[in-house]
Amino acid sequence: MLNERLKNLRLAKGMTLQQVGDAFGISAASVASWEKGKNQPDSRKLSKIADVLGTSVEFLLNGTGDSKFAHFESIENGVPFVAWSKLLSEPVLRQASNATDWVTPLHTKPSQLSFATRYPAPSELSWTQGPIPAGAIVFVDPVKDLVADSIVIVSLSNDRLELARVQLPAKPKGHYLKLVTSGNSVLSPKEAKVIGTVVEWRISGIF
Repeated sequence: MLNERLKNLRLAKGMTLQQVGDAFGISAASVASWEKGKNQPDSRKLSKIADVLGTSVEFLLNGTGDSKFAHFESIENGVPFVAWSKLLSEPVLRQASNATDWVTPLHTKPSQLSFATRYPAPSELSWTQGPIPAGAIVFVDPVKDLVADSIVIVSLSNDRLELARVQLPAKPKGHYLKLVTSGNSVLSPKEAKVIGTVVEWRISGIF
């Protein structure tokens, strides 16, 4: 469905609803209505949407065709894979520098410090599906600026990793983060340390 592809591509690019809306001079609510299938973008906008999201009109409409960024397939554009269970055990950058497995993003150009991991299903019985499905490979940029509505991996004080959605900046410094699993809000960096921003994700069993 067009609306699902729009949402998945936006999240894969690490863009907010407002950032997409700004490209067209429209509100975040208008973009949200596209993603919910309540409205469809004018056919004249599809070419620009494809450019903004790094894909093709053919893919937006039919789910076929290659992404404009599908040529990022060499090791030069790949990122090291770090197991989720090891993100807390030692500095991520040290693990990344010694990684033997590499993964190539399809829709984003990674920074030099980016890495990938596989998001596992939370152990809580009350867990429900969040914005990123369990088992997905996520590409993480630890130096990307935090912006409202982006998804980040955080380390909590009880030595647990979670996904969280960035909310409004806190005063005088920091960010409020809404944990995906529980819905609770925590303050970074006081209550949660941000490991990095998710810039792309995909469901894949292979690298």
